[in-house]
Amino acid sequence: MELSRPSSARPDPLEWLVTNGTVTVGPVRTELLLRGVMHGRVPNDSMVRQVGWTEWRAIGQIREVCALKRVLERQIDEPLSKPQSLRDSAEALNQAADAGEALLIALHAIAQATSATIGLGHRLREPLLLPTTSCVFEASAECLGEVVPWFDPAFAVARSGAPVFGSADSSAAARAVSRRLAPGGELQSVAMIPLLVAGRLCAMLEFGRSDHPFRTTDERELLEFAEQAAAALARF
Repeated sequence: MELSRPSSARPDPLEWLVTNGTVTVGPVRTELLLRGVMHGRVPNDSMVRQVGWTEWRAIGQIREVCALKRVLERQIDEPLSKPQSLRDSAEALNQAADAGEALLIALHAIAQATSATIGLGHRLREPLLLPTTSCVFEASAECLGEVVPWFDPAFAVARSGAPVFGSADSSAAARAVSRRLAPGGELQSVAMIPLLVAGRLCAMLEFGRSDHPFRTTDERELLEFAEQAAAALARF
């Protein structure tokens, strides 16, 4: 079982202990637990409990895990078009237990819909109100807890409510996203999608593709989905 908690990560309202019957790890945040489930680092027969619980539960009984698995199973088992897949994911957003889970579902849904090879989800957190990396897609868990500085060009674009789509070197904002996702510079194209609640930035999602550019139809569809993701975040 390969789970660790980055020392720089900020506390999450839900933190979990995980055991395979021999080794116990944690506490880990919800998004890191779900990432471990998605990538097979947390076995299906694992037992988990929240910090403060007195009893263990099977991993399959945890609401957050069930919500994520429903999204993944639909995407694998049903011959859905990309827009339908995003609509299904929008329904799963409404079942999220907290803002971290909602952002994680949105990140993975968009990454799969666009065939992104890597992605990061950042939430604005008190007291600095700077984007803090809260979930990842095919990126190192060590990114969790990192803070995007105020002067970052992509953050500046996000504060204006605008997205970023283009080659990894098409603008200062695109270069900032590319450096964050892949410091080695191996990405062909990048995207940044802001999530706004009542006109104010609450989160931003960043993606990269290493094979070829994002499709021209991606921007409109993803911005529509971003509105649904922002509505889900507004509930918390």
